Amino acid sequence: MIISDSTAIITLINIGEFKLLKLFTKKIILSKEVYHEVSLKENAKLFLDTEIKTAYIEVQNYKNKVLFEEISILLDDGESASIALAIEKKLPLIIDEKKGRNFAKNLGVEIIGLIGIIHFLYLENTIDKKQTLDLIDKLNHSDFRVSSSLLKMILKK
Repeated sequence: MIISDSTAIITLINIGEFKLLKLFTKKIILSKEVYHEVSLKENAKLFLDTEIKTAYIEVQNYKNKVLFEEISILLDDGESASIALAIEKKLPLIIDEKKGRNFAKNLGVEIIGLIGIIHFLYLENTIDKKQTLDLIDKLNHSDFRVSSSLLKMILKK
């Protein structure tokens, strides 16, 4: 089980590769803020609602409003709620924005990004080199960029 911020979810829905997360974890928890952020596009909302019905995705509220308020001074509501939930649930967090990642790390949250997930799945032989390269190509044709040096790191075993 893992908490997720919006970037990985939105990106994978947009490139038609959400199944990647199902290879990585049995369940994802989203804050209400992240659900609303992802749901801004109708197709993404329909996708999320389907995954919620199957119980793969669960939407939860953080309880510590003071912690959320403190985090939200520096980060957006989705990141703040995700970090607060990860701390409360003592679960890892999927987060890609650098500022949010650093903030979460400093609070002791175990983090992973989309590239880390791809690298993990590649190392575990869950996805092969061709699938990995196809994923990176799809990411590079979206709003998500993967540098050649990062690609070399992903393909290292």
